[in-house]
Amino acid sequence: MCLSKVYEKTGASEKMLLNNIQKISFEGDTIVFTDLLENETRIQGKLLLADLVNGKVVVDAGN
Repeated sequence: MCLSKVYEKTGASEKMLLNNIQKISFEGDTIVFTDLLENETRIQGKLLLADLVNGKVVVDAGN
């Protein structure tokens, strides 16, 4: 099983938001992340990177 960590990109830095993410889905401009325990977290923004081999997902939440 491949699990990923989700980071928010702000300028040149990245801040970890979530970990143990098993599923990514979309509802309009909202990204829905589901973790290992089936908890969902919704982030409005856009997906910048999904490196599933290394378990890294980067989003721009537009903050």
